[in-house]
Amino acid sequence: MMPSYKDEFYNHFEKKTHRSPPHYNETENFLMRYHAQFPYYKFDKNCLTAIYMAQGNGEFVRKNKKLKAVDGHFMILNPNDGWEYLNERNNYIDVLSFGITDKIIKGCKFYLCATKEKSLDSPLGEISENSFFLESSLNAEHYASGQLLKRIYKLSGQNEYKFTCPNELTIELLYSLYKEQVLGYKIIENIDAIKYSTRIETLKRLLVAYEYIHDNIREQICIEQLSAVSSLSKFHLYDSFKKAFGKTPHQYINRLKVSKAKEYIKKGSNSISEVSDLLGYNDLSVFSKVFKRVYGHPPSHYIN
Repeated sequence: MMPSYKDEFYNHFEKKTHRSPPHYNETENFLMRYHAQFPYYKFDKNCLTAIYMAQGNGEFVRKNKKLKAVDGHFMILNPNDGWEYLNERNNYIDVLSFGITDKIIKGCKFYLCATKEKSLDSPLGEISENSFFLESSLNAEHYASGQLLKRIYKLSGQNEYKFTCPNELTIELLYSLYKEQVLGYKIIENIDAIKYSTRIETLKRLLVAYEYIHDNIREQICIEQLSAVSSLSKFHLYDSFKKAFGKTPHQYINRLKVSKAKEYIKKGSNSISEVSDLLGYNDLSVFSKVFKRVYGHPPSHYIN
């Protein structure tokens, strides 16, 4: 019988099931799976927390910050004095969540940052730099860490999940998070702003535009739409997007469209003309030219 986690809270580190939400402090690792309903929960001094919402309701609140719990989204909460989860309608939520202690984070960062010789000389070493991850509700489909959380969530519904190692799953997630963190820092460095907080806010708004593009790639997308959803002026959006992602919004959209087109053509479920229409190209010849400019071959080259 496959696990369902209905009205229970399973911690993979403890190999233990709880009937009510357990409380953990910042020194305890956890890997929780639950499908339950509760109107309120408070995190006291939480460790680094990664949450994937297969079914989301309510919101996470800390001071003036609110993060909506949305289906298919994930969020990373940095270590701090705690968050509150509010679910006024008391609807069910279906969640996979990691709690990662500072000790594991430091050990991981030591290994990633130290030279091979230093790692071998001090195999259990640590480094103490503070971590920072962007706190936002993000679509899991559009980020490697989100896709990994979704895969682990799906794995947790299989019987073999109980034979997996929670420490290894945690390390795999940390590696993925740090890769994206490095990319995020590079993007922030390229954003023109004096204040670091302004750069962070600009990155958040660029990610709104980024997700809008991925969610609506079959439609015609113009810079006016991206400006509206990201609350950035057309000029600010154009300049910051190009510096952050190495392409203008229009170039990025076309590159993503032909990438999706290549996938569809290889699958063979649609004709080239249908793929062109599916991705919002009104003119097949224009689609073919854009495709060939990117891949060096016409779309027909990828028909199996």
